[in-house]
Amino acid sequence: MSTLAASLKGPSLDLFNKLKQNERTLLGDLVDSGKVTGDDVNNALMGSLKMARSTAFMNGGRMFESQNRGLFARADTVTADEMLRATDDTLARRKELVARLGELDKNGQGGSDDYGEILRALSGVEPGADAQGPGRVNGPPRSTRLISPYYMKLGDPFLIRSGEEEAASSKLKEAGVSLSSLTDAARGMAEDDVAGMVKEQASDRAEIMRRNNG
Repeated sequence: MSTLAASLKGPSLDLFNKLKQNERTLLGDLVDSGKVTGDDVNNALMGSLKMARSTAFMNGGRMFESQNRGLFARADTVTADEMLRATDDTLARRKELVARLGELDKNGQGGSDDYGEILRALSGVEPGADAQGPGRVNGPPRSTRLISPYYMKLGDPFLIRSGEEEAASSKLKEAGVSLSSLTDAARGMAEDDVAGMVKEQASDRAEIMRRNNG
């Protein structure tokens, strides 16, 4: 494990420490056997965190719109303060749901009906939402004014894996590592990371709205 530990840095190390004991042991054994390198594990863990962030971001955007249909119906008149309050409400709801998942995990109820219901709620898909795209609610055409803080910058490395991270993930998968377990373990970290990003983007959007008398 010491060989692997020396290669892990920053968020990758934080995520490694959240893995189950048997998952950490497997990764350490793979490095010791030479099947993968410590850098492979470091890059794959970072890639898993980015995948979890991307999921949290897309689902958060869908939830934001599902929870605020009234705002989107009158997007031309929504104020910056209304958008900021709606953002806080969505982020608080997501934090609550993730905390409940954590409690169920601790109690060994990861496969329970309650767990599944919380995962569905986190996905942001609710009656009336269009599953073809994040947050697109069925209904008449709406204003083109942008009021959501959930907007992605093209090629954002905060959310999108590098080629090196994708290649490392493939190596771990070929070696028998469950990538989905890594992404699941990253869920809480990812939600916190995305919340910080969304708060910053909400602040930026509010400034633009106020400059335009919103």
